[in-house]
Amino acid sequence: MYQSHTTPALPCVRWGSHEISRLLIGHNPFKGQAHFSRALDAEMKAWYAPELGHDLDILTRCEEAGINTAQFGGAVMHALLRRHAERGGRLQWIATFYDAADDPETEIQAILAVEPPPIGIYYYGGALDTCFLSGQLERVAERLRRLRDTGLLVGVGSHLPEAMCEVESRGWDADFYETCLYTVYADRRSGTIDRDNEVFDDRDRDAMLAFVKQVSKPCIVFKTLAASRKCSTDDETRAALAYAYRSIKSSDVVLVGMWQKYKDQITQNAQWAGEILSKIEADQPQFPS
Repeated sequence: MYQSHTTPALPCVRWGSHEISRLLIGHNPFKGQAHFSRALDAEMKAWYAPELGHDLDILTRCEEAGINTAQFGGAVMHALLRRHAERGGRLQWIATFYDAADDPETEIQAILAVEPPPIGIYYYGGALDTCFLSGQLERVAERLRRLRDTGLLVGVGSHLPEAMCEVESRGWDADFYETCLYTVYADRRSGTIDRDNEVFDDRDRDAMLAFVKQVSKPCIVFKTLAASRKCSTDDETRAALAYAYRSIKSSDVVLVGMWQKYKDQITQNAQWAGEILSKIEADQPQFPS
């Protein structure tokens, strides 16, 4: 197991009244959803079994490394956040609203009951994609109006650049977008997911990054590392992070799934993010005051 140590704080951005680190941790590895292979799914899920305690250790390590925000969804993650808070953890989080039932109230109330409460809530990209492909985006608009009533930051996400462009054109009342750099769909026309044939095409990445760059709303950018496909070497991983940070706005953040079984990914990613962002800032033209 890695040895814990403190690393310098990451740069943060302000969203509303909240300071958010420019690197966030996501939930897929905790749930055994690697988007790489079924074998990796099973290995991640087994390693993150709550009784082993790795899940709590990782949230503590995130805070030590300067990652102050998670984007989590579902009952398993809600329980983990409660356990972390009971140990004195102060990680803030953005909730996922999956819109899995006709009546959204049960899901919303379950999210609001978590201690600590979330700072934001976002409409799940997979659900939006389904509505977009079936011509039912008004359902999303209705749900966003209800999410606004929670008093939290409100976001909306998608895996499809064309869906995000449509959302932007409608001018919905949202504080941020959550944007996937890869579609993952085996058939994007129907939104079909085949876990053995997921698509990771850099042309989709670049189309989504172009969208992120041109919109005024801050964005959470995820699947930056193409679900481990850009992690063959340290140099490749760092280059993928640098590509993302150099392609987004200064108000945007990057969301990465991390696990610690073989190496301290949290420390490494936080260090790289800090170095990349410092270099970007240094490269900015300096104007006399």
